Amino acid sequence: MVEAALSARRSGGTCFTTEIEAKFEADTLAKRNQRLITGLLVSAPLYNLFLIADWLLVPDVVRLAIWLHVLVVTPWMLLAAWLISRKPRPFVRECLAASVPLLIIMQIDLCFAFTNSPGAAHYQYVVIPTLLYTNVSLHRLRFASARAVTALIVAIHVSLVLWVDYISSAVAAIIVIQVIICAYITLVANYTMERDLRRSYLFSLRDRLLHAEADAASRRDPLTGLANRFHLDEALKEIWCASEFTNVPVCVIMVDIDHFKRLNDRYGHGAGDLCLKRVAAILSGELRFGRDLAVRYGGEEFLLLLPDMDLMEAVRVAERTRRSIESAAIPNALGLSGVVTASFGVAASIPSDLGSSDLVAAADQALYAAKSNGRNQVWPPLATKISLIDRTSKSQVGSQ
Repeated sequence: MVEAALSARRSGGTCFTTEIEAKFEADTLAKRNQRLITGLLVSAPLYNLFLIADWLLVPDVVRLAIWLHVLVVTPWMLLAAWLISRKPRPFVRECLAASVPLLIIMQIDLCFAFTNSPGAAHYQYVVIPTLLYTNVSLHRLRFASARAVTALIVAIHVSLVLWVDYISSAVAAIIVIQVIICAYITLVANYTMERDLRRSYLFSLRDRLLHAEADAASRRDPLTGLANRFHLDEALKEIWCASEFTNVPVCVIMVDIDHFKRLNDRYGHGAGDLCLKRVAAILSGELRFGRDLAVRYGGEEFLLLLPDMDLMEAVRVAERTRRSIESAAIPNALGLSGVVTASFGVAASIPSDLGSSDLVAAADQALYAAKSNGRNQVWPPLATKISLIDRTSKSQVGSQ
């Protein structure tokens, strides 16, 4: 999608697809709002300096100009800046931005329409800075808005120039030509800047997507699609950093496919890979969305990381998963019951009581016990069983 948009940029145009436009708006929202707010706040005092032109060129309507500056245009510029700071919808924001140059041109043309001053023919040249302000400099509307606003400015001002009777035909023609040329040049500049901005955004978006894909690939096992050891280490570190001073338990389930080497030797690596993929899919189906992590730990070993889950619940999850693997009836004539089975070791701890590596080691110890006791079973960690016995003994002694 991004590559298609880049191809469209090379052939011209400033429009994105709906999805990319939404992403562009979200990524540039803060910068765009700040640009408009800063532009309006800086422009307000600069705009009022044009009262000097009113005083020198059209002194007969300078009072009208002052009233329009002070009571209409400047307050609206400040209000627009405040409204944009409230982060309105993009359409509302761009309408607010477009309203400012339109108000400025209305002020200029009202004074131009009512003056009888000999300098009025020169006064209309303040339209050119307005076009620069609209399309190129501080304000710089988006191209779609700039095109519409520029067309209105040219239409209003050219109509007024042709309507007043104190400007000769030759002077009127020069004015119209200059305004149209200025409008065209500033619109081309606006279009070029908008196109380059969007093209640069697409390149940065493509780089981010490529980086994200590479990062995701570095965290995934290519065969099963599960997380890899690198991702596991990061997840454990994050959980231990966030839960160091809490009493929220974390469970680890170690899973080992029984007699997997025999399956590989008998049916070949293709069958072994298919077995790993099917077991990985079963493990993934037991995860709570957004909370748990399934990891290919190495070879035919897997690991389930289950934050915020106690030991008994984790044992139930392991038993349910064990039955699902057995029920999948993946052929393995040299395994137990002629199908693929798996052994499970479960361990649980509060992060403040046990390090992450120690918890994984406890789950691995439990897995070893499950395999030593006949495979295709779930085994809770020995340390937990001992601690449960100790607590029971202490409770009995206390009651005596």
